[in-house]
Amino acid sequence: MWVLVNHILDRIRLLPVLMMAVALLFGLKVDGIQDGVSQIRAGVPEAKAETPAKEKPGESGAEALAKEPEKPSDPNDISTMSGSEVALLQKLVSRREELESRSRKLETRETLLTAAEKRVEERITKLKEIESSVAALIERFDKQEEERLAKLVQVYESMKPKSAAAIFDQLDMPVLLAVAKRMDESKMAEVLSKMSPDAAKRLTMEMAQQKKLPGSAS
Repeated sequence: MWVLVNHILDRIRLLPVLMMAVALLFGLKVDGIQDGVSQIRAGVPEAKAETPAKEKPGESGAEALAKEPEKPSDPNDISTMSGSEVALLQKLVSRREELESRSRKLETRETLLTAAEKRVEERITKLKEIESSVAALIERFDKQEEERLAKLVQVYESMKPKSAAAIFDQLDMPVLLAVAKRMDESKMAEVLSKMSPDAAKRLTMEMAQQKKLPGSAS
């Protein structure tokens, strides 16, 4: 009996010690759990920065890839163009070729026009040279003709009026008129008085007409 009582008393004496030990053990576990939770919370941002984003619930991998930003396409890649864009591109290419063909034709035409203008200018230059040559020849001929007529006038003025009148009756009117206009008026009057009436009349009318020409033009 006393042995049983002593055993119970011993158990009662150890109970507070056991309770204290359990309490200490429980406290250590709680503190460890809290420290672990704190460490986990402290490490969450770094884990999020390092680990890739998780797919949302219900979102497949294909949908996730579809939402990724598309790479810029090459504008010169025909395979990425639509049918209307390809047709428009073909029209632009055809239009450019047409414009280039017109440009080449215009350049060829311009070259031909330039060559033609050059030939015309060369011909004009030659014609001016010929004109200058002809003018010089005419001037030379006129000078020679004037010298010849001057000599004829001297001959007729030195002749007797009757002899000169006989020759004047036979001369053609252009030659007679040219000589008569260059002779001295007094000597010409003597020759005219000795000419035949018909020839004298015609010469007088021609000389009068020649004098009226400048006045009639005014």
